[in-house]
Amino acid sequence: MVRRDSAMQYRMRNHVRKVGGNCHLCGEPIDYTIPYYLPGTRTPNPEAFVADHDIPLDKGGQHAVSNAKPAHAGCNNKKRARIIAPIVRRSGSLK
Repeated sequence: MVRRDSAMQYRMRNHVRKVGGNCHLCGEPIDYTIPYYLPGTRTPNPEAFVADHDIPLDKGGQHAVSNAKPAHAGCNNKKRARIIAPIVRRSGSLK
């Protein structure tokens, strides 16, 4: 498994935030200003932005900017380490 470098994670998040766009998993818009944690808790906000590895690290994907796409934290959590085809997003079966 690839070791996650926090500096690379920071670059990935900044790159994806700059490029913008909708969640690549559900297709819905992302509010990039929502904080990652729900206020006053350490619980992740499912609507928050994350930089998702398009090809999961467990499936041979790279921990690099070229493998990062925008996603909601909740959608990314449901995806886990699976490769999701675009038809899954359009059909709504991820939700």
